[in-house]
Amino acid sequence: MKQLIKILIVVIAIAFAGCSSQEKNLVPTPKYVFLFIGDGMGIQQVNATQAYLAALDSTNGNYHLSFTTFPATGFVTTFAGTRYITCSAAAGTAIASGNKTSTGTIGLNADHTDSLLSIAHYAHRNGFQVGVVSSVSIDHATPAAFYAHQPNRDMYHEIGHDLINSGFRFFASGGFRDPMGKKSENPRGNFIEMGANNGVLFTSSLSLSDDNLANHQTIVYTAPNSAASSTLQYRIDAKSSEVTLAQLTQMSIDVVYNPKGFFMMVEGGKIDWACHDNDAATVIHETIAFSDAILVAYEFYKKHPTETLIIVTSDHETGGMSLGVREHGYESNIALLLKQNVSKERFDNLLLELANAKGGKPLFNDVMLLIKKHFGLGSSEVPLTDQEVALLKKAFHNQFYEKKKPKSINEDYRSELTVSMQAIAILNNKAGIGWTSYSHTGSQVPLYAIGAGQEFFVGQLDNTQLAPIITKLMGIPF
Repeated sequence: MKQLIKILIVVIAIAFAGCSSQEKNLVPTPKYVFLFIGDGMGIQQVNATQAYLAALDSTNGNYHLSFTTFPATGFVTTFAGTRYITCSAAAGTAIASGNKTSTGTIGLNADHTDSLLSIAHYAHRNGFQVGVVSSVSIDHATPAAFYAHQPNRDMYHEIGHDLINSGFRFFASGGFRDPMGKKSENPRGNFIEMGANNGVLFTSSLSLSDDNLANHQTIVYTAPNSAASSTLQYRIDAKSSEVTLAQLTQMSIDVVYNPKGFFMMVEGGKIDWACHDNDAATVIHETIAFSDAILVAYEFYKKHPTETLIIVTSDHETGGMSLGVREHGYESNIALLLKQNVSKERFDNLLLELANAKGGKPLFNDVMLLIKKHFGLGSSEVPLTDQEVALLKKAFHNQFYEKKKPKSINEDYRSELTVSMQAIAILNNKAGIGWTSYSHTGSQVPLYAIGAGQEFFVGQLDNTQLAPIITKLMGIPF
Protein backbone atom coordinates (compact mmCIF):
# COMPACT_ATOMS: atom_id res chain seq x y z
CA MET A 1 0.00 0.00 0.00
CA LYS A 2 2.86 2.40 0.85
CA GLN A 3 4.46 1.66 -2.49
CA LEU A 4 1.19 2.30 -4.33
CA ILE A 5 0.78 5.63 -2.58
CA LYS A 6 4.34 6.56 -3.52
CA ILE A 7 3.74 5.79 -7.19
CA LEU A 8 0.44 7.72 -7.17
CA ILE A 9 2.20 10.75 -5.71
CA VAL A 10 4.79 10.64 -8.49
CA VAL A 11 2.14 10.29 -11.19
CA ILE A 12 0.03 13.12 -9.76
CA ALA A 13 3.11 15.35 -9.51
CA ILE A 14 3.92 14.73 -13.15
CA ALA A 15 0.32 15.36 -14.15
CA PHE A 16 0.32 18.75 -12.44
CA ALA A 17 3.70 19.58 -13.89
CA GLY A 18 2.42 18.53 -17.29
CA CYS A 19 -0.56 20.86 -16.95
CA SER A 20 1.73 23.73 -16.01
CA SER A 21 4.05 22.98 -18.93
CA GLN A 22 1.13 22.66 -21.30
CA GLU A 23 0.08 26.18 -20.44
CA LYS A 24 3.58 27.22 -21.54
CA ASN A 25 3.45 24.91 -24.57
CA LEU A 26 6.40 22.96 -23.10
CA VAL A 27 4.94 19.53 -22.43
CA PRO A 28 7.81 16.99 -22.14
CA THR A 29 6.73 14.15 -24.40
CA PRO A 30 9.71 12.03 -25.44
CA LYS A 31 9.18 9.66 -28.35
CA TYR A 32 12.61 8.07 -28.02
CA VAL A 33 13.62 6.89 -24.55
CA PHE A 34 16.96 5.35 -23.62
CA LEU A 35 17.40 3.77 -20.19
CA PHE A 36 21.03 2.90 -19.48
CA ILE A 37 21.79 0.69 -16.47
CA GLY A 38 25.39 0.36 -15.33
CA ASP A 39 25.12 -2.85 -13.33
CA GLY A 40 27.07 -2.48 -10.09
CA MET A 41 28.03 1.14 -10.87
CA GLY A 42 28.04 3.37 -7.82
CA ILE A 43 29.27 6.93 -7.60
CA GLN A 44 32.78 5.75 -6.68
CA GLN A 45 33.05 3.67 -9.83
CA VAL A 46 32.20 6.83 -11.77
CA ASN A 47 34.67 8.91 -9.75
CA ALA A 48 37.47 6.36 -10.13
CA THR A 49 36.94 6.30 -13.89
CA GLN A 50 37.10 10.08 -14.08
CA ALA A 51 40.32 10.07 -12.03
CA TYR A 52 41.76 7.41 -14.34
CA LEU A 53 40.85 9.44 -17.45
CA ALA A 54 42.44 12.52 -15.90
CA ALA A 55 45.65 10.53 -15.33
CA LEU A 56 45.48 9.21 -18.88
CA ASP A 57 45.06 12.67 -20.38
CA SER A 58 46.41 14.97 -17.70
CA THR A 59 47.54 17.61 -20.19
CA ASN A 60 44.03 18.23 -21.49
CA GLY A 61 42.09 17.48 -18.31
CA ASN A 62 39.76 15.26 -20.33
CA TYR A 63 38.15 13.37 -17.47
CA HIS A 64 34.42 13.64 -18.17
CA LEU A 65 32.37 10.61 -19.11
CA SER A 66 29.63 11.09 -21.69
CA PHE A 67 26.90 11.23 -19.04
CA THR A 68 28.51 13.12 -16.14
CA THR A 69 27.73 16.47 -17.76
CA PHE A 70 24.03 15.70 -18.19
CA PRO A 71 22.01 18.56 -16.64
CA ALA A 72 19.71 16.51 -14.40
CA THR A 73 21.27 14.48 -11.60
CA GLY A 74 20.11 12.61 -8.53
CA PHE A 75 20.46 9.47 -6.43
CA VAL A 76 18.44 6.27 -6.35
CA THR A 77 17.75 3.94 -3.43
CA THR A 78 17.99 0.26 -4.35
CA PHE A 79 16.73 -1.94 -1.50
CA ALA A 80 14.73 -5.06 -2.39
CA GLY A 81 11.33 -6.08 -1.09
CA THR A 82 12.78 -8.70 1.23
CA ARG A 83 16.33 -7.50 1.90
CA TYR A 84 18.10 -4.16 2.19
CA ILE A 85 21.03 -5.17 -0.02
CA THR A 86 19.45 -6.12 -3.32
CA CYS A 87 20.34 -8.41 -6.18
CA SER A 88 20.14 -7.57 -9.88
CA ALA A 89 16.91 -9.56 -10.33
CA ALA A 90 14.99 -7.64 -7.67
CA ALA A 91 16.57 -4.31 -8.60
CA GLY A 92 16.02 -4.85 -12.32
CA THR A 93 12.39 -5.77 -11.68
CA ALA A 94 11.91 -2.67 -9.53
CA ILE A 95 13.34 -0.39 -12.23
CA ALA A 96 11.41 -2.12 -15.02
CA SER A 97 8.03 -2.49 -13.33
CA GLY A 98 7.91 0.07 -10.52
CA ASN A 99 7.46 -2.66 -7.89
CA LYS A 100 9.71 -4.13 -5.22
CA THR A 101 10.10 -7.89 -5.19
CA SER A 102 12.08 -10.62 -3.47
CA THR A 103 15.72 -11.27 -4.29
CA GLY A 104 16.30 -13.67 -7.16
CA THR A 105 12.88 -12.95 -8.66
CA ILE A 106 12.36 -11.84 -12.26
CA GLY A 107 9.17 -9.96 -13.19
CA LEU A 108 7.01 -11.42 -10.42
CA ASN A 109 5.83 -10.12 -7.07
CA ALA A 110 7.63 -11.20 -3.90
CA ASP A 111 5.64 -14.41 -3.31
CA HIS A 112 5.47 -15.25 -7.03
CA THR A 113 1.68 -15.07 -7.22
CA ASP A 114 1.41 -12.31 -9.83
CA SER A 115 3.32 -10.99 -12.84
CA LEU A 116 4.87 -7.54 -12.79
CA LEU A 117 4.75 -5.93 -16.23
CA SER A 118 7.61 -3.72 -17.38
CA ILE A 119 8.00 -0.38 -19.13
CA ALA A 120 9.06 -2.35 -22.19
CA HIS A 121 5.86 -4.41 -22.10
CA TYR A 122 3.63 -1.34 -21.96
CA ALA A 123 5.69 0.48 -24.61
CA HIS A 124 5.37 -2.53 -26.95
CA ARG A 125 1.65 -2.84 -26.27
CA ASN A 126 1.16 0.82 -27.17
CA GLY A 127 2.94 0.68 -30.51
CA PHE A 128 6.47 1.68 -29.55
CA GLN A 129 9.36 -0.46 -30.76
CA VAL A 130 11.46 -2.01 -27.98
CA GLY A 131 15.17 -2.83 -27.84
CA VAL A 132 16.95 -4.67 -25.02
CA VAL A 133 20.77 -4.68 -25.09
CA SER A 134 23.39 -6.01 -22.68
CA SER A 135 27.11 -6.70 -22.52
CA VAL A 136 26.36 -9.95 -20.67
CA SER A 137 24.00 -12.72 -21.75
CA ILE A 138 20.55 -11.49 -22.74
CA ASP A 139 18.93 -13.94 -20.30
CA HIS A 140 20.81 -12.46 -17.34
CA ALA A 141 18.91 -10.80 -14.51
CA THR A 142 18.82 -7.14 -15.55
CA PRO A 143 17.79 -7.53 -19.21
CA ALA A 144 15.44 -10.39 -18.28
CA ALA A 145 13.55 -8.11 -15.89
CA PHE A 146 12.23 -6.18 -18.90
CA TYR A 147 10.63 -9.16 -20.66
CA ALA A 148 10.56 -12.29 -18.45
CA HIS A 149 8.54 -13.60 -15.50
CA GLN A 150 10.33 -16.34 -13.56
CA PRO A 151 10.66 -17.17 -9.85
CA ASN A 152 14.41 -17.71 -10.11
CA ARG A 153 16.92 -15.65 -12.07
CA ASP A 154 18.92 -18.83 -12.79
CA MET A 155 16.10 -20.25 -14.93
CA TYR A 156 17.93 -19.20 -18.08
CA HIS A 157 16.12 -21.71 -20.30
CA GLU A 158 12.69 -20.50 -19.24
CA ILE A 159 13.80 -16.86 -19.53
CA GLY A 160 14.89 -17.56 -23.10
CA HIS A 161 11.44 -18.84 -23.93
CA ASP A 162 9.97 -15.65 -22.44
CA LEU A 163 12.23 -13.66 -24.77
CA ILE A 164 10.97 -15.24 -27.98
CA ASN A 165 7.37 -14.88 -26.77
CA SER A 166 7.76 -11.18 -25.89
CA GLY A 167 7.32 -9.87 -29.43
CA PHE A 168 9.89 -7.13 -28.78
CA ARG A 169 11.70 -5.86 -31.86
CA PHE A 170 15.38 -6.23 -30.97
CA PHE A 171 17.69 -7.99 -28.53
CA ALA A 172 21.50 -7.88 -28.51
CA SER A 173 24.10 -9.37 -26.17
CA GLY A 174 26.85 -11.93 -25.80
CA GLY A 175 24.35 -14.77 -26.19
CA PHE A 176 22.31 -17.23 -24.13
CA ARG A 177 23.17 -19.46 -21.17
CA ASP A 178 20.86 -22.47 -21.68
CA PRO A 179 19.05 -22.67 -25.04
CA MET A 180 18.78 -26.48 -24.94
CA GLY A 181 17.44 -26.65 -21.37
CA LYS A 182 20.34 -28.75 -20.08
CA LYS A 183 20.18 -26.97 -16.74
CA SER A 184 16.39 -26.83 -16.58
CA GLU A 185 14.23 -29.10 -14.46
CA ASN A 186 11.51 -28.95 -17.13
CA PRO A 187 13.11 -28.22 -20.50
CA ARG A 188 10.70 -26.96 -23.14
CA GLY A 189 12.84 -27.51 -26.24
CA ASN A 190 15.44 -25.42 -28.01
CA PHE A 191 13.94 -21.93 -28.06
CA ILE A 192 16.36 -20.78 -30.77
CA GLU A 193 14.95 -23.37 -33.16
CA MET A 194 11.40 -22.63 -32.03
CA GLY A 195 11.91 -18.90 -32.47
CA ALA A 196 13.48 -19.31 -35.90
CA ASN A 197 10.47 -21.36 -36.99
CA ASN A 198 8.18 -18.54 -35.88
CA GLY A 199 9.74 -15.54 -37.55
CA VAL A 200 12.54 -14.66 -35.13
CA LEU A 201 15.87 -13.86 -36.80
CA PHE A 202 18.95 -14.97 -34.86
CA THR A 203 22.08 -13.36 -36.23
CA SER A 204 25.72 -12.54 -35.48
CA SER A 205 26.00 -9.93 -38.22
CA LEU A 206 25.98 -6.24 -37.33
CA SER A 207 24.60 -5.46 -40.79
CA LEU A 208 21.05 -6.44 -41.63
CA SER A 209 19.45 -6.39 -45.06
CA ASP A 210 16.19 -4.59 -45.74
CA ASP A 211 14.60 -8.01 -46.32
CA ASN A 212 15.71 -9.21 -42.89
CA LEU A 213 14.29 -6.09 -41.28
CA ALA A 214 11.02 -6.34 -43.17
CA ASN A 215 10.43 -10.06 -42.82
CA HIS A 216 11.17 -10.63 -39.13
CA GLN A 217 9.18 -9.25 -36.22
CA THR A 218 11.96 -9.94 -33.72
CA ILE A 219 15.72 -9.81 -34.30
CA VAL A 220 18.15 -11.34 -31.81
CA TYR A 221 21.83 -10.49 -32.18
CA THR A 222 24.56 -12.57 -30.54
CA ALA A 223 28.15 -11.38 -30.60
CA PRO A 224 30.67 -13.75 -32.19
CA ASN A 225 33.65 -14.79 -30.07
CA SER A 226 31.74 -14.37 -26.82
CA ALA A 227 33.68 -14.49 -23.55
CA ALA A 228 32.88 -16.77 -20.59
CA SER A 229 29.19 -17.11 -19.71
CA SER A 230 28.09 -15.69 -23.10
CA THR A 231 29.25 -12.12 -22.55
CA LEU A 232 31.07 -9.49 -24.56
CA GLN A 233 34.82 -9.50 -24.03
CA TYR A 234 36.04 -7.24 -21.23
CA ARG A 235 37.12 -3.95 -22.80
CA ILE A 236 40.56 -4.23 -21.20
CA ASP A 237 41.07 -7.61 -22.94
CA ALA A 238 39.28 -6.94 -26.22
CA LYS A 239 40.95 -6.75 -29.61
CA SER A 240 39.96 -3.87 -31.87
CA SER A 241 37.84 -6.29 -33.89
CA GLU A 242 35.65 -7.30 -30.93
CA VAL A 243 32.04 -6.15 -30.81
CA THR A 244 31.40 -3.32 -28.35
CA LEU A 245 28.38 -2.19 -26.35
CA ALA A 246 28.47 1.06 -28.34
CA GLN A 247 28.10 -0.88 -31.60
CA LEU A 248 25.16 -2.83 -30.19
CA THR A 249 23.52 0.41 -29.09
CA GLN A 250 23.88 1.83 -32.59
CA MET A 251 22.52 -1.38 -34.11
CA SER A 252 19.55 -1.23 -31.77
CA ILE A 253 18.81 2.36 -32.83
CA ASP A 254 19.01 1.37 -36.47
CA VAL A 255 16.54 -1.49 -35.96
CA VAL A 256 13.96 0.12 -33.66
CA TYR A 257 13.91 3.68 -35.03
CA ASN A 258 10.48 4.59 -36.39
CA PRO A 259 8.09 7.58 -36.47
CA LYS A 260 6.02 6.32 -33.51
CA GLY A 261 9.00 6.06 -31.17
CA PHE A 262 10.89 3.49 -29.12
CA PHE A 263 11.98 2.43 -25.67
CA MET A 264 15.46 0.99 -25.27
CA MET A 265 17.23 -0.49 -22.25
CA VAL A 266 21.02 -0.87 -22.49
CA GLU A 267 22.97 -2.59 -19.71
CA GLY A 268 26.67 -2.33 -18.99
CA GLY A 269 26.60 -5.67 -17.20
CA LYS A 270 30.28 -6.43 -16.72
CA ILE A 271 30.94 -3.41 -14.51
CA ASP A 272 29.29 -5.55 -11.85
CA TRP A 273 31.32 -8.65 -12.72
CA ALA A 274 34.60 -6.79 -12.40
CA CYS A 275 33.45 -5.24 -9.12
CA HIS A 276 32.71 -8.72 -7.77
CA ASP A 277 36.37 -9.49 -8.54
CA ASN A 278 37.45 -6.22 -6.87
CA ASP A 279 39.31 -5.54 -10.12
CA ALA A 280 39.47 -1.75 -10.28
CA ALA A 281 41.24 -1.34 -13.63
CA THR A 282 38.75 -3.64 -15.35
CA VAL A 283 35.84 -1.81 -13.68
CA ILE A 284 37.16 1.45 -15.08
CA HIS A 285 37.49 0.07 -18.61
CA GLU A 286 33.94 -1.31 -18.44
CA THR A 287 32.63 2.06 -17.24
CA ILE A 288 34.35 3.72 -20.20
CA ALA A 289 32.74 1.17 -22.54
CA PHE A 290 29.38 1.97 -20.94
CA SER A 291 30.02 5.69 -21.42
CA ASP A 292 30.85 5.10 -25.08
CA ALA A 293 27.48 3.39 -25.56
CA ILE A 294 25.72 6.36 -23.95
CA LEU A 295 27.61 8.67 -26.31
CA VAL A 296 25.92 6.88 -29.23
CA ALA A 297 22.53 7.71 -27.71
CA TYR A 298 23.67 11.27 -27.05
CA GLU A 299 24.54 11.71 -30.73
CA PHE A 300 20.99 10.55 -31.52
CA TYR A 301 19.65 13.01 -28.95
CA LYS A 302 21.45 15.91 -30.65
CA LYS A 303 19.48 15.12 -33.83
CA HIS A 304 16.17 14.84 -31.93
CA PRO A 305 16.63 17.05 -28.84
CA THR A 306 12.95 17.78 -28.18
CA GLU A 307 11.82 14.17 -28.66
CA THR A 308 14.55 12.19 -26.87
CA LEU A 309 15.12 11.33 -23.21
CA ILE A 310 18.26 9.60 -21.94
CA ILE A 311 18.36 8.25 -18.38
CA VAL A 312 21.49 6.73 -16.87
CA THR A 313 21.52 4.91 -13.54
CA SER A 314 22.47 1.66 -11.84
CA ASP A 315 20.67 -1.26 -10.23
CA HIS A 316 23.00 -1.31 -7.20
CA GLU A 317 26.61 -0.74 -6.17
CA THR A 318 28.98 -3.69 -6.04
CA GLY A 319 32.09 -4.15 -3.96
CA GLY A 320 31.94 -1.16 -1.65
CA MET A 321 34.56 0.64 -3.73
CA SER A 322 36.43 3.55 -2.15
CA LEU A 323 38.85 6.17 -3.37
CA GLY A 324 41.36 6.21 -0.53
CA VAL A 325 42.75 3.47 1.71
CA ARG A 326 43.80 3.36 5.35
CA GLU A 327 47.47 2.60 4.61
CA HIS A 328 48.02 5.71 2.49
CA GLY A 329 45.86 8.27 4.28
CA TYR A 330 45.21 11.18 1.96
CA GLU A 331 47.52 9.90 -0.78
CA SER A 332 46.42 8.09 -3.93
CA ASN A 333 47.97 7.29 -7.31
CA ILE A 334 45.21 6.20 -9.70
CA ALA A 335 47.69 6.41 -12.60
CA LEU A 336 49.21 3.12 -11.40
CA LEU A 337 46.12 1.34 -12.74
CA LEU A 338 47.39 2.21 -16.22
CA LYS A 339 49.96 -0.56 -15.67
CA GLN A 340 47.26 -3.26 -15.72
CA ASN A 341 46.46 -4.51 -19.23
CA VAL A 342 44.29 -7.61 -18.62
CA SER A 343 41.28 -8.51 -16.53
CA LYS A 344 41.42 -10.99 -13.68
CA GLU A 345 39.54 -13.41 -15.94
CA ARG A 346 42.15 -13.17 -18.68
CA PHE A 347 45.08 -13.34 -16.24
CA ASP A 348 43.64 -16.53 -14.72
CA ASN A 349 43.67 -18.04 -18.21
CA LEU A 350 47.27 -16.96 -18.72
CA LEU A 351 48.24 -18.60 -15.43
CA LEU A 352 46.46 -21.76 -16.48
CA GLU A 353 48.33 -21.80 -19.79
CA LEU A 354 51.61 -21.35 -17.93
CA ALA A 355 50.76 -24.12 -15.46
CA ASN A 356 49.83 -26.52 -18.28
CA ALA A 357 53.09 -25.77 -20.05
CA LYS A 358 54.96 -26.62 -16.84
CA GLY A 359 53.09 -29.86 -16.11
CA GLY A 360 50.87 -28.18 -13.51
CA LYS A 361 53.84 -26.97 -11.45
CA PRO A 362 54.96 -23.52 -12.63
CA LEU A 363 57.90 -21.73 -11.04
CA PHE A 364 57.31 -18.69 -8.88
CA ASN A 365 59.75 -16.63 -10.94
CA ASP A 366 57.78 -17.44 -14.10
CA VAL A 367 54.58 -16.30 -12.41
CA MET A 368 56.28 -13.12 -11.25
CA LEU A 369 57.30 -12.35 -14.83
CA LEU A 370 53.65 -12.58 -15.86
CA ILE A 371 52.63 -10.35 -12.95
CA LYS A 372 55.22 -7.78 -13.94
CA LYS A 373 54.14 -7.86 -17.61
CA HIS A 374 50.41 -7.47 -16.97
CA PHE A 375 50.25 -5.44 -13.72
CA GLY A 376 53.59 -3.66 -13.63
CA LEU A 377 54.26 -5.05 -10.16
CA GLY A 378 57.96 -5.52 -9.46
CA SER A 379 59.01 -3.00 -12.09
CA SER A 380 61.01 0.12 -11.31
CA GLU A 381 57.78 2.16 -11.59
CA VAL A 382 55.84 -0.11 -9.21
CA PRO A 383 58.31 -1.73 -6.82
CA LEU A 384 57.15 -4.44 -4.42
CA THR A 385 57.90 -4.55 -0.71
CA ASP A 386 59.16 -7.76 0.90
CA GLN A 387 55.75 -8.17 2.52
CA GLU A 388 53.97 -7.90 -0.85
CA VAL A 389 56.30 -10.45 -2.43
CA ALA A 390 55.58 -12.76 0.51
CA LEU A 391 51.82 -12.36 -0.07
CA LEU A 392 52.22 -13.23 -3.74
CA LYS A 393 54.39 -16.24 -2.90
CA LYS A 394 51.82 -17.50 -0.42
CA ALA A 395 49.04 -17.13 -3.00
CA PHE A 396 51.23 -18.97 -5.52
CA HIS A 397 51.79 -21.93 -3.19
CA ASN A 398 48.15 -22.00 -2.18
CA GLN A 399 46.99 -22.09 -5.78
CA PHE A 400 49.48 -24.39 -7.46
CA TYR A 401 50.91 -26.60 -4.74
CA GLU A 402 48.49 -26.74 -1.83
CA LYS A 403 45.45 -26.36 -4.12
CA LYS A 404 43.79 -23.94 -1.71
CA LYS A 405 41.24 -21.63 -3.29
CA PRO A 406 38.56 -19.30 -1.95
CA LYS A 407 35.24 -21.04 -1.64
CA SER A 408 33.60 -18.16 -3.45
CA ILE A 409 34.39 -14.66 -4.66
CA ASN A 410 31.73 -13.60 -2.17
CA GLU A 411 33.89 -14.73 0.77
CA ASP A 412 37.02 -12.85 1.73
CA TYR A 413 39.72 -15.43 2.51
CA ARG A 414 42.64 -13.05 2.55
CA SER A 415 45.05 -15.84 3.54
CA GLU A 416 43.96 -17.98 0.58
CA LEU A 417 43.69 -15.54 -2.31
CA THR A 418 44.56 -16.75 -5.78
CA VAL A 419 47.56 -15.19 -7.50
CA SER A 420 45.39 -12.94 -9.67
CA MET A 421 43.32 -11.74 -6.71
CA GLN A 422 46.44 -10.96 -4.69
CA ALA A 423 48.20 -9.16 -7.53
CA ILE A 424 45.14 -7.03 -8.22
CA ALA A 425 44.66 -6.33 -4.49
CA ILE A 426 48.26 -5.10 -4.22
CA LEU A 427 47.96 -2.87 -7.29
CA ASN A 428 44.61 -1.48 -6.11
CA ASN A 429 46.08 -0.68 -2.71
CA LYS A 430 49.07 1.09 -4.20
CA ALA A 431 46.71 3.14 -6.39
CA GLY A 432 44.57 4.06 -3.38
CA ILE A 433 41.52 1.99 -4.31
CA GLY A 434 39.80 0.09 -1.51
CA TRP A 435 36.97 -2.46 -1.33
CA THR A 436 34.73 -3.57 1.52
CA SER A 437 33.02 -6.55 -0.11
CA TYR A 438 32.96 -9.04 -2.96
CA SER A 439 29.16 -8.65 -2.98
CA HIS A 440 26.64 -5.87 -3.52
CA THR A 441 26.18 -3.03 -1.05
CA GLY A 442 23.16 -0.98 -0.01
CA SER A 443 24.60 2.34 -1.20
CA GLN A 444 22.49 4.71 -3.21
CA VAL A 445 23.45 4.91 -6.87
CA PRO A 446 23.75 7.93 -9.16
CA LEU A 447 21.19 9.09 -11.70
CA TYR A 448 21.80 11.28 -14.75
CA ALA A 449 19.32 12.50 -17.37
CA ILE A 450 19.08 14.72 -20.42
CA GLY A 451 16.26 15.52 -22.80
CA ALA A 452 12.49 15.82 -22.74
CA GLY A 453 11.33 15.36 -19.15
CA GLN A 454 14.81 15.46 -17.60
CA GLU A 455 13.52 17.66 -14.78
CA PHE A 456 11.69 14.70 -13.24
CA PHE A 457 14.94 12.84 -12.57
CA VAL A 458 16.51 15.06 -9.96
CA GLY A 459 17.02 14.70 -6.23
CA GLN A 460 16.53 11.43 -4.39
CA LEU A 461 14.29 8.79 -5.95
CA ASP A 462 13.58 5.16 -5.28
CA ASN A 463 14.13 2.69 -8.10
CA THR A 464 10.38 1.98 -8.19
CA GLN A 465 9.69 5.59 -9.18
CA LEU A 466 11.48 5.41 -12.52
CA ALA A 467 8.95 3.29 -14.43
CA PRO A 468 5.86 5.39 -13.62
CA ILE A 469 7.71 8.61 -14.48
CA ILE A 470 8.98 7.26 -17.81
CA THR A 471 5.66 5.82 -18.91
CA LYS A 472 3.77 8.94 -17.89
CA LEU A 473 6.15 11.10 -19.90
CA MET A 474 5.75 8.81 -22.92
CA GLY A 475 1.97 8.95 -22.60
CA ILE A 476 1.72 5.22 -21.97
CA PRO A 477 -0.97 3.79 -19.62
CA PHE A 478 0.84 2.06 -16.76
